[in-house]
This record gives sequence, C-alpha cells and structure tokens, in this order.
Amino acid sequence: MQQMTSSRAKQNFGELIDALARGPVAIERHRKVKAIVCSPEFFDERSGAAQILAERRAACQAQLLVDKDRLIKHQKLAIDLLLMPSAMRAELVACARAEIVRWRRDRLCSVDYADRWDGLLDLPVEDLALAMGSQTLDSGTALRQNSPWHVVLP
Repeated sequence: MQQMTSSRAKQNFGELIDALARGPVAIERHRKVKAIVCSPEFFDERSGAAQILAERRAACQAQLLVDKDRLIKHQKLAIDLLLMPSAMRAELVACARAEIVRWRRDRLCSVDYADRWDGLLDLPVEDLALAMGSQTLDSGTALRQNSPWHVVLP
C-alpha cells in the first residue's frame, strides 16, 4: 500500500487522487497511519475494507512484537549493568552518553528524547536499570525505539 504524509496529501491533492487509481493510500501523521483513502471502485464493503482492516491489524501485531523484543533487550541490558563491574558499567554509560551527543550534533532525533535519556543516564545504576526494564516507563516504547544502547544491544 502506498503511503503519504498528511502534509503532502493536503498540498498535492491531485497527486493523491492519481495515486488512488493504483490502490488505497495510507495517510500518515507523525509517522502513524491516521487514514486510508481509496477510490470508489476499490471500496467494496464486504471485501476491500475488511482486507485493509486485516492488513492494519497484522501490521499492529507485528509492531507489538518489535516493541516487546526491544523491551526484552533493554531488560537484559539492565540486568547486565547491575551485575558487571563498575568500570565496565561506566564505560557503557559513557558510550550511551556519546551516542546522545551524536544525536544532538547530527540532529538525529528529538531534543526531548535526548534530554530524557540524559536524565535516565544521570540516575544511579539501580534506578537506571529499573527504568530501562519497566514496561510503564513514560513513553518507554518510543524511548526504547530511540535508544542510545543500540551500540551494545544485539
């Protein structure tokens, strides 16, 4: 399925209409699909809409698995941080901090995420490990997606 940002769809409505001739178009806003637009020929209440809905559900399930995998990797790293010698721990935290510096320098992610990770890395290791492994970490899924630990996570 072709995808288009909401801004592009609004600014280039004719292009959106042309794209509908090839099939439905998913309209994204803030990197999430907010709408699916299709031509009347494509839309069949019994099959077309059901197929689109099934595709979206499958995509959501796949994303949940990816998010769960990231959580597990961060939980394992949190345990490793607690168990490793302090010199090795300090080296890993320094690598994570260097990654955040690179994010800021190259504008690779939101300043908000960089600030939040900086705040987490300032915590004592026990609190850092607890936060990294928590399913209820404030915006945890997004923070784990933009993780400075990718250099050490398998």
